[in-house]
Order: sequence, then structure tokens, then C-alpha cells
Amino acid sequence: MARWIRYDDKIVHHTPIGDIRSGALHSERSGQTKTFYSFDFPDWVNIVALTPDSQIVLIKQFRYGTAQEELEIPGGAINPGESPVAAGCRELREETGYVGTNAQLIGSVCPNPAIQSNLCHTVLVTDVEKTSDLELDEMEDIDCLTVSEQSLWNMIHQNQIQHGLVLNALFFYFNFLNR
Repeated sequence: MARWIRYDDKIVHHTPIGDIRSGALHSERSGQTKTFYSFDFPDWVNIVALTPDSQIVLIKQFRYGTAQEELEIPGGAINPGESPVAAGCRELREETGYVGTNAQLIGSVCPNPAIQSNLCHTVLVTDVEKTSDLELDEMEDIDCLTVSEQSLWNMIHQNQIQHGLVLNALFFYFNFLNR
């Protein structure tokens, strides 16, 4: 495969959720140079949380992009210097009030490597119990529910869960179970 030469890389716009970056790529194969754009978001974490009786914690919240409520698992941005596991436990507690006894990283993925530079990690937290009220950001409004694994499968097959990164996290979970 021919080499790509990247140059003139710069941030062209800063937003509260990440930066838009611009840079030129030169293809040694074609000799052409083109400007590309990408989004520099912080890394994210999604959490698959299991109660002692094997219920899976889900959340429902409004999403600006789809302009509707989405059924998801807890998740959020990883703070600078924070590990995916620590961020997962923090986000789980903030969004649901649940804490668990065991947390482990079970997968990571590039959400969209064509235009994004970040990773999305999946953390499995087991034996979770509700210990506190939700600690929501000012623009979060979350409903929390628990479902059985069979109910979750039904929701997936009935397209009730549409979020691609949530479906990816659930793939990591089911793959982890079948090791």
C-alpha cells in the first residue's frame, strides 16, 4: 500500500464536545493532495451493568441528533487522565445511582475512523446495586430500568435499541459471555 503524507494539521473550530481538525493528505500512489476534516472527541465509555440477579441496567434519554428518546446503556466521556474502567464506574453511578463490585474492560472500538480520532470502550460491571440518587448534568434527563437478557435480545431484534455504539458494546458483552 502506498504511503500517505499528512501535513498542515490544525484545529479549525473548537466546540464544547470536541474539536474540528483540518489537514492535508498527500497520496504517494496518485500524487494528489486533498484537505480532510476530522472530529477530535474525547474517548468514550459504555457500561454493561449486571445486577446480582442478572438484570441489565438500561437508560432512556433524549438525544439531540435523532430528536427522540433513545434506549441505551449508561455511558459518557472519559475525563483527561481517567482510565476507561474508572470512567465507566463514575458514569454508571452518575447516570443510574448503581455501583458494582467488579469492573473490567471487555472491548474497545474506533467509532468512525474515517472522520473521528477517538475510541469507545466497553466496561462490564457486575453485582451492581442502586446506592444513590442520579447525579445528572444540567441537560441530562434519564430514566433508568433493568431488563433480563432475553428482554434485551427482544429489544435488539425489535429495533428498540438504535444506538450503534450501544449495540457494539452489547456485542462485546455477548462475545465475552461466550468465551
